[in-house]
Amino acid sequence: MVMTSAVEHILCPVCGGRVLVEHSDKVNRCEYCASPVLGPSQSRDCVNHESMLAKASCRVCGDLICEDCMQVRIGDYGGKLFTVVHCEKPECKLESEWAKPLNREFQKLTNFDWSDRTDNVILRVTGLGAILMMLFELFFIIAMIWIQYFTPWGIADPSPIGFIFLRGDLTVILSILGNVMSAIILQTALQVYVHERQLASGAFLLVFLIIEVVFLLARGLFFNLLSFPQAWLVPFLLVSFGAATLMIFTGSLAALGVGWKKRGQVEDAKIRLGLE
Repeated sequence: MVMTSAVEHILCPVCGGRVLVEHSDKVNRCEYCASPVLGPSQSRDCVNHESMLAKASCRVCGDLICEDCMQVRIGDYGGKLFTVVHCEKPECKLESEWAKPLNREFQKLTNFDWSDRTDNVILRVTGLGAILMMLFELFFIIAMIWIQYFTPWGIADPSPIGFIFLRGDLTVILSILGNVMSAIILQTALQVYVHERQLASGAFLLVFLIIEVVFLLARGLFFNLLSFPQAWLVPFLLVSFGAATLMIFTGSLAALGVGWKKRGQVEDAKIRLGLE
């Protein structure tokens, strides 16, 4: 902790922001990240137990408290979980009632540390596959527009690719839909790392991947690519798309397996603790 010469500000140990010292003997709140910052002359002991080092500060009153004095709750804000710590004062309890009390035994029984390494592998495989899928969709739209406007095969009359009003309109519309679908796949692939969403994300990813594959094959047939004179294009598209599909498919199956195991662990914990 660094102090200025006037001892009016201290630096937040979390974000490094300048914190105005309103109370030199009490906790001050960082206005940038809301982290509790101890005052320069504040005792580090629990307010209720002298000579016992405090482990946290109450989010309401700011008093330093030890593990015996703290009450921990889990808050949900915008779909993200975070820990809420408060002391035993009635007003502090009242201010924290919106969060659910932490069941330490339930937390112990539902510890998912065993899956950390597997989850990292699943995230890397599905994430890389989804990125490759987006790159493929980008290449696909560029290739189709190039064929449509800059090759004799594309500008032939009637056009083998087809259009409604303007040459290339269907190419752009269908390719944009493909890019939107690949973006949804990427967003879902990033959710397989979240314990609570892993099972649902894996199932959604698998179903949406099947839709994307069918949509791509339908586009290829609609654009009549099988009759494209340069024979390398179709195999190249299929191999590159197949590599991305295989990675996402493997990751989604792994997410389903691990997510189902976690679900069973949670259900077993509820039964053992009589929470159902």
